[in-house]
Amino acid sequence: MQEIRGLQAWMKLILNQQMPALDVVVQQICQLDERNEGNADDLAKIVLRDAGLTAKVLRVANAVHYNRSGKPIHTVSRAIIQVGFLEIKNITLASSLIDSFLQGKPRQLLLQQLTQSFHAAVQARALVPRADAAKRELVFIAALLRHIGKLALLATREPAAEHFVRECREYPDDEHAIAMKHLGIGIDSLNRELVKEWKLGDFMLDALQQSAPAGSIGALVNLADSISVHLTEGLQSPAMLENCTQVAQLCQLTLEESQQQVLLMAEEAALTANQYNAESLVSLLPNRAQILAQNTESKPTGYEFSVQLNTLLKLQRVSDSLSRLLHATVICLQEGVGLPRVALLLMDFQSKSFVPSYVAGRDTQLWRNQAAIALEQLRKGEVLHDLLRSEQMLWHKKLNGADIGALQQFLPYDGDCFVAPIRLERRLFGLLYADAAGKPLTDRQQTEFELTAQLLTLIVQQSDGKATD
Repeated sequence: MQEIRGLQAWMKLILNQQMPALDVVVQQICQLDERNEGNADDLAKIVLRDAGLTAKVLRVANAVHYNRSGKPIHTVSRAIIQVGFLEIKNITLASSLIDSFLQGKPRQLLLQQLTQSFHAAVQARALVPRADAAKRELVFIAALLRHIGKLALLATREPAAEHFVRECREYPDDEHAIAMKHLGIGIDSLNRELVKEWKLGDFMLDALQQSAPAGSIGALVNLADSISVHLTEGLQSPAMLENCTQVAQLCQLTLEESQQQVLLMAEEAALTANQYNAESLVSLLPNRAQILAQNTESKPTGYEFSVQLNTLLKLQRVSDSLSRLLHATVICLQEGVGLPRVALLLMDFQSKSFVPSYVAGRDTQLWRNQAAIALEQLRKGEVLHDLLRSEQMLWHKKLNGADIGALQQFLPYDGDCFVAPIRLERRLFGLLYADAAGKPLTDRQQTEFELTAQLLTLIVQQSDGKATD
């Protein structure tokens, strides 16, 4: 078999054999400019050509990160109006890119590289103030494509490409020399050529710089990329302490708050991957419990709830994204209140079901794909049916003999659980659930759970008010 060496040989292989979707759809999307009003119609037409892409775009657009009002979006044109041109362009572009790399049966090394890039994209977006929506979207895509050359190479399944990526993971500081040995071309040159060929935009050329000016897209992408590489080493590792210090300076946070933000974004990446139908990436993303387990264990102080509640209140004061606030609420209950398993189930208006969206604790990741509560299937007399009618918080105790019905899929043990409905005016927004993994709950935990549920209701109402301004 003839050895593939040099820029032209690799470009020919990538362009002619591997990812035709990138050569057509992505180019069309990248050429759209929000300043041209007609491009909103053009974007809708691009999406509507593909029924699968349409479904994915609407699914992501209805996610709480983009659709803060919680009012269902049924059409692409409505999504552009309600969510915004830039946001829908970003969703469409990301969906197309992810689908291109996941087509067929991608090998594990490609999945690992795409997972790292996806995680970096979510981390990068959190580094930009929410008011600067345009820059947030550019940074997300820039971080997703920071390693476009490696992704494209791995998609070819060529042994030389896989040897290159594996060796780079072991010796990251020698990337250029390793690329020359295996590919006959520097990876930076291949990255730039692919960006130009696929017309991904000048901002991507800036994002590819190893040394970028502070505050630039390139600098933000490099920081997020470093987080995605080093987070599995633990928050106290030298690399992560340096990364979190930079996050603290950028976002005007304390070091502890920046570490909490990084952890929240790692979990946000898992939720976002599910929204993009990229479930194969979720198991490869950093796990919060594993990351925290690498830290030196500290004795409980008794102030854990106050610390977590203060973090949540600060996020609310600075009008952080609703998605991050929802995540922080779940973490407040798990780590602050000491509730072993927590879930926030959001109402899916299309299926009329409560779907686990934000979870924390042992075995809770399984809930995202295996559990849901359909309103139409609730039986009169079961605790959730009566709870939704009374609009009160429920403390189900293991000895009260009540029919837990749909909650059985969350509480297979003979134990206690808390449930509270979260309403937006007269509309159900979601359910807040927590259990003690088979053990009794306490009066203190009930008080703190109820207080957190009330705060969450205020957060949702406040966010809805801003979404309709």
